[in-house]
Amino acid sequence: MRYLILAFVLLLAPPVSATNSKPELAKVLEDLLAWLPGEYTSIPQVYLERALGAPPDGEHEIYYRVFAEIDAPHLAEHVIYTQIRLDGDDGTIFPGQQQVFLISMDEENSRVSISGRRIKDPENYVDAHLHPEMWSTIAPDPDFGGNCTFNWRRHGKQLRGLLGDHGQCTMVSKRSGQQMTWDAEWILNPTQLWIYDNGTLADGTLFAGREDRTHLRLSKAQRYECFASLRLADGTTQVINPFFMHDRGDIFTFETDEAEPRELHIEFLNSLWPSNSGRNYVDLLRLTLHDGEPGEYKESKVLGFAWAEPSSNRVGFTTEWASARCKVAAPHDPRLEAAMAGQ
Repeated sequence: MRYLILAFVLLLAPPVSATNSKPELAKVLEDLLAWLPGEYTSIPQVYLERALGAPPDGEHEIYYRVFAEIDAPHLAEHVIYTQIRLDGDDGTIFPGQQQVFLISMDEENSRVSISGRRIKDPENYVDAHLHPEMWSTIAPDPDFGGNCTFNWRRHGKQLRGLLGDHGQCTMVSKRSGQQMTWDAEWILNPTQLWIYDNGTLADGTLFAGREDRTHLRLSKAQRYECFASLRLADGTTQVINPFFMHDRGDIFTFETDEAEPRELHIEFLNSLWPSNSGRNYVDLLRLTLHDGEPGEYKESKVLGFAWAEPSSNRVGFTTEWASARCKVAAPHDPRLEAAMAGQ
């Protein structure tokens, strides 16, 4: 009987949190603020899906997403601004995805909580992470959000964010009056953010997300300073130095200085190598110069190629007709900052 009573008590007890003390919770907050900010893209995931096969719902979308901590004490002590661009870092803004994350420690429930809010007048705050003068006027849009918190705890060597208490939150839209349930899980480490985020209506209709329930895998990008040199048919040399690229599938396109100019592409990708056997399924940093179309890697089109381990922080090649090199950009390089601001 004693064992039966004990089992009954255990069933009634709330689940034990993975983060039980205030110092552990403070470390979760510290890691969240250190790991989440940065540039991310899903290009490495899509590259592998095209090479090895897509999940049941087809390949994932190509998103470029930025998270940046901003100084906005009128909103919260810790605020992260985020936005999504479609296809790449120069793509169009994803409507409704310019948000501020208001972050706080919830000691009572042993979690770090995020209230994600769309911002008011988002068209006035494009690339707000690059413009500190905008931060003091950013405000949440009262017509959206504020219904559910995203709650983070330690999950092994990663951080795990769940919507509500167990990954789901049911709410009524302030705009449409429809009931909807969001089911979401985010997994974060220093180099990747995996996002599962499905939305369903009261009748079970999926209006956002994927039926196959697979995560969007965002890889954190790093910016590199690059140069390229070409020896042209007339004996002259064309040098492009510097230009800046990120290492998660960026493409730099330029024309040659010739009587009949050619369009060439430099592609830069840090991702798993798509090995069908699995024996060479490792991360590689790859730099490719080619003509033709972006993403076209036929042997006849490649003019130069190099690979290195990602930890090397640089990669380059030299051939009879061309050379190129990329190295990790120096922090706060004014040329990089000007390039990022579109100047």
